[in-house]
Amino acid sequence: MPDLRLSPTERFDLQSRIVLQGDETARTGLSAREGFEFPDLEGSRQSVAWLLRQELAARIEGGDGASTGPITVDDAVAAVMARLRRTRCVATAYQPSDDPDDYRDADDQAGALAYTCQLPDPAALRPVHAALRAAQDGPDRHQAAQRLLAAYVELLSSAPDRPVHAHHAVFSRPYSADHAVMQSMAVMETILPALFPFDGWEDGDD
Repeated sequence: MPDLRLSPTERFDLQSRIVLQGDETARTGLSAREGFEFPDLEGSRQSVAWLLRQELAARIEGGDGASTGPITVDDAVAAVMARLRRTRCVATAYQPSDDPDDYRDADDQAGALAYTCQLPDPAALRPVHAALRAAQDGPDRHQAAQRLLAAYVELLSSAPDRPVHAHHAVFSRPYSADHAVMQSMAVMETILPALFPFDGWEDGDD
């Protein structure tokens, strides 16, 4: 009988395709080999979109929900989600822990998984974001907000990919569907700072 167990790198590649693209083939294959049904995560992606809309609206609109002009917050969030679906993350290495407490058997061992995601470089948005933060209320702020939204949508739509290297801790085999989802959603910690960089820029000078 063939060994259906997934390696940590194989598991990550399938999980990331489900998280980012909603890949049904990956979900079916992962579920069959893990022994439990892995959810499609559409609700999780919708939650990400909702949170991004709230965060961006608070910056662009002052949180009042008013969105005027040729480019709206909803247009920008749609561009984020479209870029998310085009993002590819691939595992590059897995290093098992050498701590005996992290080892139960060969199929249940903690370790560090390295991976690479192809993401746009958001640096071009930084001066446009700084201009919005410096703008006074009224027409100046509205124009600065529109410039940022336009630059943001353009970046997400057409900026070239660059490799972003990251890693996170995993168990080589999740013990339930909930654990597998929690494990696989960790990739968002790498992706969202590139697709939604404004949080990192709020803490210091632009």
